[in-house]
Amino acid sequence: MKGGPANEFISPEGLRVDGRRAGEVRRIRCRMGALRADGSAYLEQGSTKVLVRVSGPREVARRAKASHDAALLTCEFTALPFAGGQHRPQGRGDRNAAEIALCVRQVFEKIVQVQLYPRAQIDIAISLLQADGDARAAAINATSLALIDAGIAMEEVVCACSAGLAGGACLVDLNGQEGGGCPEAVVALLPRSGALSLVQLEARIPLASLDEVLHTAAQGCRQVHEVLQATAEVHAQALLHSRGNFST
Repeated sequence: MKGGPANEFISPEGLRVDGRRAGEVRRIRCRMGALRADGSAYLEQGSTKVLVRVSGPREVARRAKASHDAALLTCEFTALPFAGGQHRPQGRGDRNAAEIALCVRQVFEKIVQVQLYPRAQIDIAISLLQADGDARAAAINATSLALIDAGIAMEEVVCACSAGLAGGACLVDLNGQEGGGCPEAVVALLPRSGALSLVQLEARIPLASLDEVLHTAAQGCRQVHEVLQATAEVHAQALLHSRGNFST
């Protein structure tokens, strides 16, 4: 299956419908400590808005699920009624919400050092406030920041981005309009090692183009990582400054 004609998504000047170049991710705004919780983060990736709360490590709610050598990691994804996009309507029992929650949990089960928290439970609660395309990448990126805010040990920060085909062009970080008309892949990258911790294809991508799509998504992940890293550093400096003022 081929992508739609490139001129549906890219102007003769090489600009997309929202003014970006083909290899440019959407503007990302984020902050940590957005809620009174063990850890939290708010993230905007273009017009997609996500809020994540992390609770724990704490005692496992159901002792039968406790592991003597690792933490239990849970994830819940809920789209608010006004979120819009492909995620409406949703609730805790929605299939699409369950798939996204499973996707996020599986990504972070590989990254969180669960062996450091035996017999404990770590809960991730993701709220989609506004949707503009697939929400998985934004959910993963916000969860990374929320886990950092909670002080949960991870092998490294994971970041995610999408890419897709529009005719002969490969576009990074698809918005809702683009994602509805292009074969798309969502990728989660470990920037330090370069390993991909997630690859999900939303439509059949020609085998000859698959490597280019995955490479483009990975390059988008690196752009995202720069923003997440800068946000985490600013947050850490603010915490140190506030504690220093408190101690004096």
